Order: sequence, then structure tokens, then C-alpha cells
Amino acid sequence: MRMMRISGAIAALLAVVPGVAVAAEPVCLTREEATSLLTYALPQAIEGTSKRCASVLPADAFLRRGSGDLIARYSGQKAKYWPKAKPAFLKAVGSDAANTLRALPDQTTRQLADTFVEGFVSQRITLKSCGKLDLAIDLLSPLPPENTAGLIALTMEIAGEAEPKLGNIALCRD
Repeated sequence: MRMMRISGAIAALLAVVPGVAVAAEPVCLTREEATSLLTYALPQAIEGTSKRCASVLPADAFLRRGSGDLIARYSGQKAKYWPKAKPAFLKAVGSDAANTLRALPDQTTRQLADTFVEGFVSQRITLKSCGKLDLAIDLLSPLPPENTAGLIALTMEIAGEAEPKLGNIALCRD
């Protein structure tokens, strides 16, 4: 039963976090690319989820009581992950947007990526999924960001074997 709850929670988190893709065609990321992008984007994804769900979660929900510390802990290492996350982000947004973003200073691209992820996530979440997302983030919160992102990417890969395309992002073979 607990494993089903964990699987459901991870699936709910997957519905939000990898939603950074806006390319018209499905995007194929390797597990390494997905892990890099997810590791970088987790703080903004959690922030967007926390903001969106605050009005429907009880006061003792993880997102209302502990997300700030988790976001701070995960954000502390973001600069380290950006060099590998940037190419994955550019791949995920599609070639037209990527061409525009490549012309911008790196810091501007980072700020746009951060703003995009937080805003996109907060807009895509249905309020009825907030309880599951809260559980998923709470269950994953003890892990370092690399492990959380790696677990999400691995779950995407396993899900992709059953359903080759998960939203607009599919994992390719490394």
C-alpha cells in the first residue's frame, strides 16, 4: 500500500516537474539531460507548486510548512547544475525559442528559465492534485536534489517504456 502511495505521488510530481517542455513536437531527453534539467528546476517547480496549492492545503501540509527550507536547500546548488541543465532546457523549449535564448546573456537565460518553470508549473497544476503533490514532495524532501531528480528521471524512463511519450517529453536511450 505504501509503495502504491509513493508511486502515485511520484507520478503526480512527474505531471508537474517535467512540464517545462513547450516545444510543439515531442522532445527526447536522455536520462542524464532530464536529471540535469530536473535538478536545476526543482526549486522553482516546488515554489510554483507551493504557491498554487497554498489555498487548498491544510496548515500542516508539507508545502505550507516545510517547502521554504527545501527550496532554499535545493537552490543552494543551482549554479552547479546550470551548465548541464541549460542545453537540456534549450532542447526542451524547442528550436525557435532556443535560438532566441542562445543570443541572450547566460544570466538572463537562467532568470527566464527560473521564471518560466515557476509560472508554468503553477499554472498547470490542478487544485485537486495538490494533496498528491504535497505527499510526493514530502516523501522526496529528505533526498538531495540529485537523487530526487534522478528518481524522477528514472520513473519517467520506466513510464516511457509503457507509454513512449509522457506529455511533450520522452526519455531517449543514453
